[in-house]
Amino acid sequence: MAAASRKKGLRNKDSMNFRISPEIKARVVRAAAITGQELTDFAVSTLNEKALAVLDRHDTIVLDRSDYDFFLKALDSRGRKPSKRSQAAARRYRQGRRSGARYHV
Repeated sequence: MAAASRKKGLRNKDSMNFRISPEIKARVVRAAAITGQELTDFAVSTLNEKALAVLDRHDTIVLDRSDYDFFLKALDSRGRKPSKRSQAAARRYRQGRRSGARYHV
């Protein structure tokens, strides 16, 4: 019965299997001990933190002041009004929700 309940709890979790060098494992074991976490908990939380940092860097554009000023000047220097297509997209966006690259009204 205990094995069945253990399997039931693992159904919603995926696993990752990989090998690491003894030096890396020793470092990870030591770091986990310092933080008071079990090895698996430490590894999962560290992988998650690193993944979030990578995704954040990927999804964010950071401009320095000169690049920002250049960007604003490029927008202002055109002096053109938005195209009909852009205006229609803005209207659709204000009316509905965006899902991926499509707007749903």
